[in-house]
Amino acid sequence: MNIITETTDFKKIAESINQADSDTLVLFDVDEVILMDTDPYRLTHDYRKKWTKSGEERLSKEIRELLFSIILKDRVVRFVDPQIMEILTELERRKIPTLALTKLFTGKFGHIEDFTEWRLKEFQTLNLDFNKLTPIKGEMLIEELHIGCGIPTLKEGVILTANADKGKVLKHILRQKNYYPKSIIFVDDILGNVESLQKMCSELQIDYQGFTYIGASLVPEPNLNEEIERMRFEILEKEHRWVIENELSALGF
Repeated sequence: MNIITETTDFKKIAESINQADSDTLVLFDVDEVILMDTDPYRLTHDYRKKWTKSGEERLSKEIRELLFSIILKDRVVRFVDPQIMEILTELERRKIPTLALTKLFTGKFGHIEDFTEWRLKEFQTLNLDFNKLTPIKGEMLIEELHIGCGIPTLKEGVILTANADKGKVLKHILRQKNYYPKSIIFVDDILGNVESLQKMCSELQIDYQGFTYIGASLVPEPNLNEEIERMRFEILEKEHRWVIENELSALGF
């Protein structure tokens, strides 16, 4: 089996996961699959995308990274689908090997001192613990696949590829650990990542079920005011702070 399915329904993914056994490795992307920003931090609204595009034209890469890190540093997240916690609990009960697999950078990023620790701390806020699920214990740094966004890292059941190709990083880890599952189930919101693991599984002769999960796209955007958004980003650029609704109200907006 070597298939890819696109879906907005996590129930379809759960059906496949429920058929997994101890010879299956289940992998989840993180952002827009397991968790997503709450409204004050979500940058997908047209008003906020307009600022992102404007920043690419006006601001240096260093300044843009600094400003994005300010938004990210203390962001509050939520589950994309409440089912995910039930699925992870069931995977733990059934002792099904499971890992998180994200392209997140590692190391310092603007005001964030260590992206790896930031990610793990964010998981703690939602009581997520992949260390209970991972078949590969300990920490692993993969300097051979460093492409300038930090060193790809495995820690506490979370693989952070630091923008390196997900299939290449996972393949390296499997070989280093001499761990070859009979099948892999992978859930990601980006087709290219799902295809990357499909290619890896084909090379290693591992059965594969990939899911391009786009459920986050169905979550309604917040109701925003363009003038307030303009002020929010003006404060971000001038004062290096991200103000949310209650702070804006205190400022008279």
